[in-house]
Amino acid sequence: MLRTVFVILILVPGLVAALRSRFAALLLYLWYALFRPQEWLWWDMSSLRVSMLLGVLVVVPCLATGVFPYLAHPISIASLLFFASSTLAQINAVDPVTSFTWLEQLFRLLLVCLLGVSLISDQRRFKLTLIVIAASFGFHSAKAGLMSLLGGGVRLSDGLAGAYTDNNGYAVAIAMIIPLLVAAGQNVNHRWAKYAFFIAVPCSVLTVVSTFSRGGFLSVAAGAAAFAALQKQRFAAFALAGVLALPVGVFMTMQEGYFDRLGTIRSYEETNETSALGRIHFWRVALDMAVDRPLGVGLFGYEPAYDQYDFLHGQFGRRRSVHSSHIQTLAETGFLGAAAWVLTWLLAFRAAFRIRGRGSRANLPREDQELFVTGGNGLIASMSAFLVGGSFVSMALNDLTWFTFALVTSLDLISRRACEAADHQRVDTEANATTATTTQTEAVPAAAFVPVTWRPVKERAR
Repeated sequence: MLRTVFVILILVPGLVAALRSRFAALLLYLWYALFRPQEWLWWDMSSLRVSMLLGVLVVVPCLATGVFPYLAHPISIASLLFFASSTLAQINAVDPVTSFTWLEQLFRLLLVCLLGVSLISDQRRFKLTLIVIAASFGFHSAKAGLMSLLGGGVRLSDGLAGAYTDNNGYAVAIAMIIPLLVAAGQNVNHRWAKYAFFIAVPCSVLTVVSTFSRGGFLSVAAGAAAFAALQKQRFAAFALAGVLALPVGVFMTMQEGYFDRLGTIRSYEETNETSALGRIHFWRVALDMAVDRPLGVGLFGYEPAYDQYDFLHGQFGRRRSVHSSHIQTLAETGFLGAAAWVLTWLLAFRAAFRIRGRGSRANLPREDQELFVTGGNGLIASMSAFLVGGSFVSMALNDLTWFTFALVTSLDLISRRACEAADHQRVDTEANATTATTTQTEAVPAAAFVPVTWRPVKERAR
């Protein structure tokens, strides 16, 4: 009952606000996509088609009022190239029905993301979007970690829902959200909200430990290392990370068999689907698929095509997953899709570092400097976490990754406009100062410019 009341208190006012504001509709859509109340509630609300309704509330008013997807940014262009390659892969799709379903899902996801870039038009809107994304997913990760701690170390075998159903995908998504929780806490104004975001960080780390996911562990480590390396005082940041890791290590000892699980990361002796040897085999099969079908086997077509290309004839089972988001794009969208995927990531990292660099501009307001630095750091650490953790789980089309691309794109545009405005203001200030000096000079009487040493000849003769 309390869960239902909680969702209604968000959903009903949110729908009223969404009818009046396109940006409010976007925030409500993001909350619903990441919080996933349809799986959290004790009763089935999927028949209400709330997700479709929220998507309509975002897209239709935007298009009707002349707000279109932002396509001029390089990240937007790379995303469209990825969609185009996914569409080409549909031609050779092994399972056309499944692939088309995911192609339609990718289209809706990209449409909302690109509209989001247009709607997230200033610093205030970016902060609100960051807070909604971090809080929506971070609520579940923090709650699960707290419950695991109070339970003396409860193992989580399942994830949230959607792309995060299993423990591995859930752990990687949590590792991505942790840097965004920190960035949200650094930019929220209310003290209680700031404390809530910061407390959610260690609780979320405990959740990753409780999933027993090796990829999740590596993902958290990569995100933490990237975040510490981006700080001005790197030594102090790494030292603080080491201190904070001590209670996490104690919690690990509460999880029976956790260190044995981590020890299998480098093991090549197992022959099940989760072993290192099995993953290498799955990746070789993916390469064979790409060579045989350069345009790809279609979105989520790897599993239906696996038995056909399995040169070990079932040694690792049937209809196996590729266990890598990056190699997933190669097998399912072909070489063109893999190139677009890599290009999107390179452009996203480049833009994030550019955002971070703009935060050092002395002519920007202090609040903007902090937003660009902390926002850039959080986005870089979040993407670093996925690059590592996503190498061991197939979740290339998860919502959080593409929403992160939208955040990077929007903040890049916002920071560029802020710097241009600051430069114009500086030029105008200098021009006004020059004009004022000239005006003051022209107003001075000519006698004022007579040398003070001048004296009449007669007086000098005296």
